[in-house]
Amino acid sequence: MTTLLTVQAVHKGFGVRQILCGVSFAVHAKDRVALLGVNGSGKSTLLRLLAEKTGSDGAGLMQRGATASDHPESTPDAGLITHRRGLHLEYVPQEPQLPPDATVMSFLQRSLRHHSALQDELAALAQVIENSDGKQRDDALLRQAELFEKLGDVGGWDVDHEIRGLSASLELPPPDAQLQTLSIGERRRVALAAALLARPELLLLDEPTNHLDARTVEWLETRLLSLPGALVLITHDRYFLDRVATRIFELDRGKLYTYEGNYTRFLEKQAERLAIESTKEHERAMFVRRELDWIRRGPAARSTKQKARIDRFYDAVAQRPGQDDRPASERRMALRLPTGGRLGKTILELREVEKSLGGKLLFSDLTLLLKPGDRIGIVGRNGAGKTTLLRVLLGQLPPDRGHVVTGQNTRISFLDQGREELDDTRSVLEEVAGDHDTVPLEDGPVHVRTFLRMMLFDDRVAEAKVGTLSGGERNRVQLAKLLRRGGNLLILDEPTNDLDLFTLGVLEEALTEFPGCALVVSHDRWFLDHVATGILAFEGNGRVVFHEGSYSTYIERRTAAEAQAHAEPAQPSGPGKKDSPKESPKTSAPATDKKPVPRKRSFAEQRELSSIEETILHAEAAVSTIEQELSDGTIYRDRPAEVPARVAALDAARREVERLYARWQELENVGSR
Repeated sequence: MTTLLTVQAVHKGFGVRQILCGVSFAVHAKDRVALLGVNGSGKSTLLRLLAEKTGSDGAGLMQRGATASDHPESTPDAGLITHRRGLHLEYVPQEPQLPPDATVMSFLQRSLRHHSALQDELAALAQVIENSDGKQRDDALLRQAELFEKLGDVGGWDVDHEIRGLSASLELPPPDAQLQTLSIGERRRVALAAALLARPELLLLDEPTNHLDARTVEWLETRLLSLPGALVLITHDRYFLDRVATRIFELDRGKLYTYEGNYTRFLEKQAERLAIESTKEHERAMFVRRELDWIRRGPAARSTKQKARIDRFYDAVAQRPGQDDRPASERRMALRLPTGGRLGKTILELREVEKSLGGKLLFSDLTLLLKPGDRIGIVGRNGAGKTTLLRVLLGQLPPDRGHVVTGQNTRISFLDQGREELDDTRSVLEEVAGDHDTVPLEDGPVHVRTFLRMMLFDDRVAEAKVGTLSGGERNRVQLAKLLRRGGNLLILDEPTNDLDLFTLGVLEEALTEFPGCALVVSHDRWFLDHVATGILAFEGNGRVVFHEGSYSTYIERRTAAEAQAHAEPAQPSGPGKKDSPKESPKTSAPATDKKPVPRKRSFAEQRELSSIEETILHAEAAVSTIEQELSDGTIYRDRPAEVPARVAALDAARREVERLYARWQELENVGSR
């Protein structure tokens, strides 16, 4: 298995704060690695370290118009990071630095420089093949075959259609738009499109799902699954992790733990690891307690053996984890959201509300009545009008038609997508507390410091200056500052952006136990499934539909409706078609045609289905056998000529397993549709 990069005993710190403590791992071809950890654990720092290629050909940070001097954190304090020679690497940070004088199209075309270099070399080889013979011609033909394969991996000869497809799928700005005029979300999508277009051997992505709507995130999942190269990404989208990741790297207290499998498998293995750590800590505490009794008795003689015993006691005491050293799961506390008093009979009501902006109809005839305990998730494509709806509800924009009625006892707390600016010179405690030392909760006020602990800020971080925090920690400070104000109706615009998984879990639990109501704009499907009691969906052309239940329930209903719409026969139209006088198209009764009878499995299909599970087991065993061969270092020393063939065989074996699973699913579905 080809190794693309290796990380050996890397250390990195900022001041007295040590972020990475002897981190080591390797990334191989075809790996899809997800990097997890709490905000401030060093995920983005580690990704920047991986992206920095000494003497690179313009990839990674160098490609984005930055240098090592611009990013002092892009070199480790100790340890070694090595890349395979000639590695084609692309890196998309959370805030990509794009050339301000370029347009969207010119920047996308720059990302094809690797593609253009292949074409130029092929053109030169064509001349060599035509004008030479013998060994020189044979070598040129061999190299030409290699380059044709590489060119196919990066999109073939014609990539214009792929640029158009990526632009549509990621909803990029117009091709002639200047990059300096774009919002941060638009710049991130342009940078992501350029990286995907380049088809690198290693793609590094920092929170790629932020500022993408749910449908675009689903598209990105599919795109990354078909990625020919390796992938290392940071994301908080748990459904995304479950579908895309094949390995999980967890950064916890400066150390890196690796897990094979997706996010669900990671949760199982992480629980096992923490249970073992807890057992070891219990054993250490028991040893300290027992030895302390012995020391207090004061042995008369201090023999060498007794002195060694005393040394072991002090070593065990020194190993005691401090509050800052506990894993995030042990530091997790239940966050209780501040409330703004009891709700009245009327909370928030929309009556046939309509709004257009710039000549575009965003929503019309929108009627909604909030009930106590409602937590409504608002979903839809970017630009559909979700944030505009929130501003209409807040009274910041007037509706074109209809009425918004807010109850007399309703107290709104609004979290804007843009968030507030923070004062970097103040401590976290000062910034969140403001003019108040306490936060009002349902069962009485608590000190702001206690509230910060609920938001996973330990006392050390609470005293730290805001300017020293990571990007994720800063977002958590902004969230804590806004939530502290309290309210019985929370209106949250993309609250999950840039929050780590542990903070998301705390926020989910707090919202589900919140006695008031909430309206939440979010693209995080897992978050909506665990929080929302209903979904308000922007479905285009001014149509907004409310669905009871979770996001997954809404998707099932939408998918079923789309399938039914496609299954219905097209109605004739034109001068020869007349509407029935008894019913108009708007009030016509639903069709009563019988659904087509599902096809039954044939005898051959039934026999294939009964044996396919065993076939899959044999195919997976073949994959394991080849993987074991390639993991044995002797093959590279004793039989290096066999390695390319074994790698190709491994790829073929993996494709066969994927084909068999797809066929199994296809056979299972026959007769069930």
